[in-house]
Amino acid sequence: MYSKNEVIELIAPLTADFEGFSAKVYKCPAGFNTIGYGRNIEANPLNAQELAQLQGGEVSKEVALQWLKEELGRCYDRLNKLEWFKELDKNRAAAMVDMCYNLGYNSLMGFKNSLAMLANKEWEKAGENLKQSKWYKQVKRRGVRIVGIITTGEI
Repeated sequence: MYSKNEVIELIAPLTADFEGFSAKVYKCPAGFNTIGYGRNIEANPLNAQELAQLQGGEVSKEVALQWLKEELGRCYDRLNKLEWFKELDKNRAAAMVDMCYNLGYNSLMGFKNSLAMLANKEWEKAGENLKQSKWYKQVKRRGVRIVGIITTGEI
């Protein structure tokens, strides 16, 4: 078995790469104010402690990576309440944590058919189904990589 921390340490570099880094607040393609490694500060506002970590309105890569890992941990915790998620191998669990970070938990739960296929360990079917989604078409290389992990179990 694996630990939550192992999953976070495995996926954090990939998620950071997919998201890219911005020290300053910017509008993401979906139109939300975002900072660091894709932190949507409208859906997930900075708390007082996090605001205090800004220097002149900017966040360092180190602090942003810490925030990313904390949010990935929250995604893991929510997913880990689902029985099928607990049965995933570490790599597939990491892929699902990335999807949760990217989409948000509620949007991810909307992928009912793909999630049912994952629950049944139908990796190829789940991958093919995800390739038909709007998400896959929008996120390009991220989708290719995440679906590849889900399909093969390899990072």
